[in-house]
Amino acid sequence: MRLSLPSLLRFAPAAVALFGYGCDTPVSAGTAEAGPTKAAPAGPPPAAARAPAGADDAAVVATWNGGSLSYSDARKDVEIKLLQMQGEYLSGRYDAELDAVDEQVNKAVAEAEAGKRGITIEALMQVEVEQKVSPPTEPEIQDAYKQLQRKFRGRPLDDPPGEGGGGTGVRPQVAQAVTQKKQGERYAAFMDDLRVQYGVNVTLPYPDMPRIPVSVDDDPSEGSPDALVTVIQFAEFQCPYCGSANETVKQVLKAYDGKVRFVFRDFPLGFHENAIPVAIAANCAGQQGLEKYWKFHDHFMQNQQALTEADIQRTAVEAAVNTAKWEACRKDPAIEAEIRKDQTDGAAVGVTGTPAFFVNGIFLNGAQPFDKFKMVIDAELAKKG
Repeated sequence: MRLSLPSLLRFAPAAVALFGYGCDTPVSAGTAEAGPTKAAPAGPPPAAARAPAGADDAAVVATWNGGSLSYSDARKDVEIKLLQMQGEYLSGRYDAELDAVDEQVNKAVAEAEAGKRGITIEALMQVEVEQKVSPPTEPEIQDAYKQLQRKFRGRPLDDPPGEGGGGTGVRPQVAQAVTQKKQGERYAAFMDDLRVQYGVNVTLPYPDMPRIPVSVDDDPSEGSPDALVTVIQFAEFQCPYCGSANETVKQVLKAYDGKVRFVFRDFPLGFHENAIPVAIAANCAGQQGLEKYWKFHDHFMQNQQALTEADIQRTAVEAAVNTAKWEACRKDPAIEAEIRKDQTDGAAVGVTGTPAFFVNGIFLNGAQPFDKFKMVIDAELAKKG
């Protein structure tokens, strides 16, 4: 039986392409999404990714009458950028390698399963994916429309009433996007089950990635300070990708209880007017106890459409803060200055959008899935014994 890869893989990429990874800063304005940074490939980076051939730190790369420039001095102002460029190259290379492995493995196990059932691959996908995905519900459509509004340039979900259905509504496209996303999720779950059933074990080596030194500063954290892995996130409360990433962070902390420390640093985006007021409110709550900070943090990461002053006040009541002290803190310019410092520190290590993560200094850009964190964290834990 010959497997058609398009038949097998057509479900997988839909969710990522439609729903994106992150919010850009004004510096990179022009798109609402930042692409994913992926893991590193096996083996060392090529020489070109490290340095020009024959160049060491002391090598002279330019001269002029009365002066010269060493290789180390030439690159010192762009060191972070060079590390990110190296990481991007390695990420793309590894992604291609891992995709090739996964395609062949998925082909093999799907072909074996279809053969065992005496059906075609197309029929297998229909039975296990298409027929097991329910039609989009109205809440799912409404939620997806909120996420996709920028892509549709403000076009309404439904035709304006009284205009005779002029074709301006985007409900069919949104419903299709939801269906594709659900099919992608079901496809991934089915293939995961098959890989377990057929004893798949992928051993593609995972080497060191470039590391960028990032300070935890004195920002709020969860997990043991002695954890072997520290995950530092730069994020804000109005970016929807930060909200979805928060669910992944919770999953990581649960899966690696005692092994991972999570640190949250503020990175408000200039075009999100509510990001700083909510960050100030959360930080001021945190001055009355870390648990109060996390109540603010978790509440607004889950309710990013409700960031008004009234919403902030209700959350303060729920967190049981001392109102007088909290209100006085919100007026203290030092609080916003601390938030701006986080923003400056993030920009200094190459952050241009949210969410951005550093796992023991390894940069992961955007709302990455749990498996991406798992890949990096497992490698880090293995190195530390």
